[in-house]
Amino acid sequence: MSKRDYLISKRAGATMWTCKVTDSYGNTHTNYWETAEKASEWVYYVWRVEEMVVDKDELLAKATLECIQMDIDRGVEPNLD
Repeated sequence: MSKRDYLISKRAGATMWTCKVTDSYGNTHTNYWETAEKASEWVYYVWRVEEMVVDKDELLAKATLECIQMDIDRGVEPNLD
């Protein structure tokens, strides 16, 4: 299941667009742009390069924590053996 998501918004009276991008690993990145078009391009850039910047140890740690949480949600004693 992909965790990818994005939100491009602009507050009333603001000069910059806010762009929040969540990659496949659940990491959220925020940046500010002068146009909505530039913000939209950045969404695709983040998704395109996400695999190049992922720390494999961090990814394994997150996967392990998700497995533990799934066990807890099911009412099962967490066991990684």
